[in-house]
Amino acid sequence: MTMTVNASEADIIRMRRSMALAYGGGLDAKRPDSWTVFGYTETVTFENLLTAYKRGGAAHGAVHRLLDKCWQEWPRIKSPEADDETPFEKSIKAMFKRLRLWPKIKEFDRRNLVGFYAGLIYRVADGLSLEQPLGRGELVDVIPVFQDQIKVTAWVTDKTSPDYGKPAMFQYRSKTLGENNDQVGRPDEWADVHPSRVQMLAEGSVGGNFLDGVPLLEAGFNSLVDLEKISGGSAESFLKNSARTLTINFDGDAPQTIQDPDTGETVKLKDVIEGQVASLNSNIDKALVTGGAKASTLQTTQHDPTGAFQLAANNFSASVRIPFTVLFGQQTGRLASNEDKADMLARAAGRQETELTPMLDEFVQRMQAIGAIEAGEFEIEWPDLGAPTDDEKLTKAEKMAKANQAAGAAGMPPIFDDNEIRKAAGYEERTELPPLPPEPVVADPAA
Repeated sequence: MTMTVNASEADIIRMRRSMALAYGGGLDAKRPDSWTVFGYTETVTFENLLTAYKRGGAAHGAVHRLLDKCWQEWPRIKSPEADDETPFEKSIKAMFKRLRLWPKIKEFDRRNLVGFYAGLIYRVADGLSLEQPLGRGELVDVIPVFQDQIKVTAWVTDKTSPDYGKPAMFQYRSKTLGENNDQVGRPDEWADVHPSRVQMLAEGSVGGNFLDGVPLLEAGFNSLVDLEKISGGSAESFLKNSARTLTINFDGDAPQTIQDPDTGETVKLKDVIEGQVASLNSNIDKALVTGGAKASTLQTTQHDPTGAFQLAANNFSASVRIPFTVLFGQQTGRLASNEDKADMLARAAGRQETELTPMLDEFVQRMQAIGAIEAGEFEIEWPDLGAPTDDEKLTKAEKMAKANQAAGAAGMPPIFDDNEIRKAAGYEERTELPPLPPEPVVADPAA
């Protein structure tokens, strides 16, 4: 197959999807167009994903459950094998705090989770324009952008170049259309940006090719459509039953027209009845005059949507690898089980290691290359997501103290010393242990 060098990212993504699937209309070989029959889109686009994220509770919740758990606490960028804070780490922390980089990098990740990929544009005080290669200078800001805000306008076509097949130039739009289609009279403004000033993040991509990114919501998109149908259809049935849609049954001799008693004009009977029904539905104290006809209310059968909703919700939870009880909770008031919590923690910790650490490594290395961060070896250290809370620490320390009491009552020495209990409670160890209480004086019974 011949691929046009200057094809858009969307065109390349669609071509790759078409090569991966014999036909994009379903998994059933007998009914290759089943997706169309069921009302599913044949190709999931970024616009589909953004709409699902912005307007769908399940999609929005999945993105933020994973995002917020991964970024529950900011990681450390530190010198290797240095537990104490070094001057190198202090300088990085100062820069991140001054520019508020951690929230912006988290936003970079959020945009990646919504779409096929996301971009992070560096603003550096190097005295050069955006379309020029990045020079040395102080980092001024970073700008996270959605997929529809950045595109490739030129590719490296020299086969002898080590960058062959990579972008030669990006274009950046300052505002995504998905946020607000109303531009308030302002036209789209696209600016050329050199690739050295752009960092891409595409989760699931191989070899750094951001066009191979796999969106979080793509696999479960059909289930999101099902959830919308089930919840929307159930709500519509309640609306129809409460709207008092009336049927008027006349016998065969009913006239087609009648005389208006107020004006004396001849009007259609159908128009009179429809006016009365409209007045009845807009006022709770109105009456309906039928003139011998029989009026009845149309009712739709209301089915309990719980089972169908849970089926679609479970399918979606499986697609994003977030336990159902963590993503949707329990209506009975039961909390997520320890197994579900452990599974979610493992999911987030694994993503930190495989996706976020390489992204941060690239960011720091590129900042070191321009002199914004001091050169030297470093490592990314994430806080323990499964660390006990303060209440859990105190509960553990209390149990250890009670175990010592039980051991003393049995004539045994204490199981834990003072510092072990303090450490379990989250406090620093004492350099000097407090003196033990004096032993009680037992009176001699022979005295």
